[in-house]
Formats: sequence, structure tokens, C-alpha cells
Amino acid sequence: MNPRHFLILLLGSVSFSGMLHAQEPVQLDTVVLEAESDETLQQDGYIAISGRQAMRVETPIQRLPQAVSVITQDQLQDQAPRTMLEALNYTASATPGNYGYDTRYDSFWLRGFPAYQTGVFRDGLRSFNGLSAWYRNDPYTLEGIAVLKGPASSMFGVSTPGGIVNLVSKRPKDTPYHETRLSYGSYARVEAAVDFTGPLDAEGDTLYRFVALARDADTHIDGYADDRILLAPSISFRLSDDQRLLLSAEYAKDRTGAVAYYHFGSDLDVTDAPAGDPNYNRFDLEQFRIGYEYTWDISEDTQLRQSYRWTKVRADMRYGTRYGTYPDLVPGYWERYHETAKSHVLDLMLEHKLATGDFQHTLAFGADYTRGEYSADYGGTALGQAANEALDVPFYASREQVQTGIYFADQIERDALTVSLSARYDWVDTDYADAVYGTSTVNSGEQKDEAFTARLGVSYEMQNGVTPYANIASSFAPNVAQVYADSSDPTGSPADPTEALQKEIGIKYALPDQRTVISAALFDIHQDNGMVLVVGDDGRNRGLQYDLTSRGFELEAMSNLENGVSLIASYAHMKVEINEGSPGTKGNELSGVPNDTLSLFVKYEPEAGALENVGLMAGMRYIGKSYGDDLNTIENASRTYFDLGATYDFAGLGYEGTQLQLNVRNLFDREGQTCTAGWCYRDEPRMFDLSLSRRF
Repeated sequence: MNPRHFLILLLGSVSFSGMLHAQEPVQLDTVVLEAESDETLQQDGYIAISGRQAMRVETPIQRLPQAVSVITQDQLQDQAPRTMLEALNYTASATPGNYGYDTRYDSFWLRGFPAYQTGVFRDGLRSFNGLSAWYRNDPYTLEGIAVLKGPASSMFGVSTPGGIVNLVSKRPKDTPYHETRLSYGSYARVEAAVDFTGPLDAEGDTLYRFVALARDADTHIDGYADDRILLAPSISFRLSDDQRLLLSAEYAKDRTGAVAYYHFGSDLDVTDAPAGDPNYNRFDLEQFRIGYEYTWDISEDTQLRQSYRWTKVRADMRYGTRYGTYPDLVPGYWERYHETAKSHVLDLMLEHKLATGDFQHTLAFGADYTRGEYSADYGGTALGQAANEALDVPFYASREQVQTGIYFADQIERDALTVSLSARYDWVDTDYADAVYGTSTVNSGEQKDEAFTARLGVSYEMQNGVTPYANIASSFAPNVAQVYADSSDPTGSPADPTEALQKEIGIKYALPDQRTVISAALFDIHQDNGMVLVVGDDGRNRGLQYDLTSRGFELEAMSNLENGVSLIASYAHMKVEINEGSPGTKGNELSGVPNDTLSLFVKYEPEAGALENVGLMAGMRYIGKSYGDDLNTIENASRTYFDLGATYDFAGLGYEGTQLQLNVRNLFDREGQTCTAGWCYRDEPRMFDLSLSRRF
């Protein structure tokens, strides 16, 4: 039996047995079971209250002098995203669909800048990605996603100008919580998942959490699977009254397709024919993660925190690409790609609180270290699948990068005033080797980069709930990929580091009942030596270095109303201008960045009446017009998608904690496409997921 099928059966039997446990109706007092631990991120419904995801120290989000969007646990549960890209669909200034439907990579953009290479953090630690060996973070393992808008290097080091995504892992809880879930969806998508947590001893000194998921799924792309096995255990120990240790690990094995796009011709209309050979399109990804977090409360005002994570990702692609005139496409070239990426990430921070007169200071002193490396092999042949399998795959590229940073932050508060200061210095050493495609030549060398980054922010929380703020911040990120002069350049050279400066002003407003929060921001980001991926003349991805300016406005609102209505609304308008780029692009707009995006998600849970145990959800996502290439000769039309959902709680029938949930994406099955950097992609058609879960 396939191990994936076995695990689905195993998890399914656990889930089903948990559901059978409540077959006898019992009248119980209402008990609200929550998956989130609220340890590092405090949240209420769709509203995040406070956390340490932005400044590394606990801070009310209303007083943070920067734009922050938080996808809470309730939002994740209601929208049931299958990937991190889907989780970002309702976030202002996030563009998760630049490459159409693609489950292989979390390739999102923030404020008009690619953020996938150096913009992903988990529990404050950087996620090091290779060329194709990217760590895939499953939404089911998270209790929240904090999206920090704009440069964050002064606190987190190497990161992107548009912002970072700081993922919040599910952590052990001191109260028992158990969830089992079975789901079925479009294209024979079958999934089983469990999430168990609670104390292991009577004193509550040892806590555990175990998250597991197994999925066997086809997709709308013929020959493109979406299978996954995931195991994520963690255990927390109270070493003493003032010391705790958290150990965590994760293992996942995925099988998807290596080619996710559809064939398109010179007219750029994407057809319904997959470009990948349905009989030979495989991408196997295996990933490992293990780490710890140590906390020592030295005194009431001083805390020491150290965290460490080791990751390893192995990628193996074997695929054929089809060519010809639609619909008569035949495989014409077969390719193989292998890559292994590994990283060690360590952070040590001392937090200390003190007062100087009327000013309260929260100081953070820290240092972090990242050692990341990848090695990739690539080869192809026109002689067929058998020849491709027998191919001695030649070396393609490698990197070994060591980054060391020291940082300091001071969050100053006096009554309604908050002043946020942070500064950091990074040193990065990179050893690189790149094969000249089609030859036996390998270019290698060493690159050293270093930079100072800083941030100054000010906010003032007025008595009427309005909090105006302003900040100026810089970012720094060495580029681990090769940079090319243009799409036909076969050689390339090491890329210069990306540096950026942002100026932002904004306002946050919390209604008196704290059930609705509204935020608005106006930003201006200037980037030098950015990296933009384009498809080269030979079909391989190439990085081109660009100087860009992004200016825009964003608006967000979140509500948990007393009448059972909860909502998330966002709007963003932005324009990214190319200051320097490939020939003929100066002064143009960067491709793939819609000028306007608008989204609205509403959930209604009647508190009484015939629909008391029913929840109704509806969402709308509008993606405005954009350019499909940097020469601005291709125009992407606007697209609007509607989502729908419903839940039924069996508590009214005496089955406390059992719920049926339906999620439908792209309700009206709209056929949409988008082009980015001259390459065109197709959006996902209508999809549904039906799940039965039980919490106890």
C-alpha cells in the first residue's frame, strides 16, 4: 500500500473514532474550544490584539507605528486555505496570484515587490530558500500569519522591501484541545488531519502538541497531483518557575507536478492544454524541520530568549514539456532537476524593561546567525523520457551563505505616545558556483556584503480611538541567485544586494467596543538592485536586477460584531515604476502588479432562530488591471472571483464540537489568466471542499 494512502486511512480512523465518541446526544453547557495558544499572538475572532511578530517584543497592534495585517486562527479555519498563497487572498497589498494556480511554491508579492525569496519567517526565524527547494508551510500547522508591510530588516535582518510574512506555529496549550477532520473536494481530493494538544502531567509542567495531515489529490491540471504527508510534533517543558523549553519538529513529503502552467500561443491566450506532459510531470519534495525555543525570565523586567531551527529540503523534478499548435501538442523536451537546501538559523535576544522619568522603555538586544546552502543539478534531452531517466544530470548551481547580524531596539511609551527605534548591522558571506548552461564551464567565487539598517516610527493613540503614525525604514537582502543582463544572457554574474528605503504614514482606528478596527496607510518605497524573475529565451528562469519605486495606498477593516456578523475588507492602490531595468523598460510599470485590488469576506452566524447553528460565508476578490510584461505591451484584464462557504454545528442535536463545513472558491467558475514578465498563467477554476470535523 502507498504510505500516503496508509496514513490517510490511519488518520481517518482516528478522526472517525473521535466523531463516534459523541454518538449519544448529551446536553452540555456551551464550551468554546480554541486552537490558538495565544502565547505569542493574542487574537479575538478576526482581530489580532497584540503580539511580538513585528518588534520581537509584546506590543498592542493598535500602537505599532507601521502597517500590519494579521490572518488569525478564526480566519484560517473559516476560509480553509490549502496553501499560504490562498491564506493571503484577502490581505491588502499582497499579490499571491502572479503565477496563476501553483501549489509548488509560496510565490507571493508584497507592496509590489517579490517577497518569496527572503520574505518568509517562521516564529521570528528566517526561512532560507534555494532555487526550487523551498520549504512549504502548511496553513493547518499555523495559528496565525502576521504580514508586516514595508522594510523589516532592522529587526529581522535579510528581508524584502515590500515586507515579510511571519508565520506563527501552533504551540502546545495548557488546556486540552483535540480536533479530527476529514475532507473531500474537487478532483478526488481526500484529506485527513488531526490536531491534539494539552498537558502530559497533572502539574501542567509538560505540554505537547501533535499535528498530522495526509492528502491524496488530483487537480484540474491533467497529470498534476497535490499529495502530502505531514507530521508536526512539539513538546514544552517547564524547567523551573522561570524557565521553559519548547522542542518542535516537522516532516513533510509532497508530490505535485513540475510544470504548473498551461500552453499559450503568440496571441498570449492561455489554452486548456497543460504544457507539462500528463504522463511525465512529477515534482517530489521532502522537507525536515527541527528546533527549539528557550525562555528564561531572569527577573520581572528581564527575559532571555534563544531559538534555533534546522531545515532540510530535497527537491526532485522529472518532466516533459509539450510543444506544437493547440490542440495538437506533443512532448518535445524532457528535463530533470535535483536540489538539496539546508539551513541553520539561531537567534539570541535579551529583553529588558525600564523607566526614565515618565517614559517606559522596552529594550531588545540581540544577535542572529544563519548558515544556508543549496546545491542543484539540471539537465535535459530531446531524445525522450527513457533517455531523460538515464541522464547523468550535470551540476547547475550552488550557494553557501553565512549571515551574522546584531540588532538593538527601544520601544518607548509615554501615555498615548509610542516611539519605536531599531537598528541593525549585518555581515553576509556567500560562496557561489554557477554552470554556464550548455557548457562544462563553472563560474565560482566569493561575495561579501554588509549593511546597516534602521527604523524610526512614531504613533499617538488618541482618546477617540484614532492612532496616527509615521515611520521611515530601510531593508537589505543579498541575492542568492545569479543575475543576468537580459533574458538572452547565458552567463550571468553574482547579484548585488537589494537595498530599499520606505516612508510611510498611516492611521488606525478602533471603535469604542473594540469589535471593529480600521487602518489606512500611504507608502513610498524606493528599491535599488532588486531581483525580478523572468523566463529566458531558452525557457529557464532568470533573475534581472531592477531599481524600482512603489507608491500606494491601502485600507483594511476587521470586525467581530455582536449580531453574529464578522468581516474582513481590504483595498489597495499602487504603482511600481521601473527606474532602471532591462532595455526599454525605464519609466514603465513593473509587470504583474495590479494597480487596484479589493476584497471582502463576510461571515454570518445567527444567534437564535431556525438558523442558530448555521454559519454562512461569502467572499469577493477583485484583481485590477496590470501589465503582463515590463515593456508594457501586454495588458492583463481585471478579474473578479467570488467565494462561498457554510457551516453547520451539530451542537443543537447534542453532538457538541462536531461541525460540517463547505468552502467553494471561484463560485461562478470564471476563467481568468494573468501574465507576469511576459509569461502567461491560468487561474484555478471552481473548487469545493467539504469537511467534517470534531473538537473535544
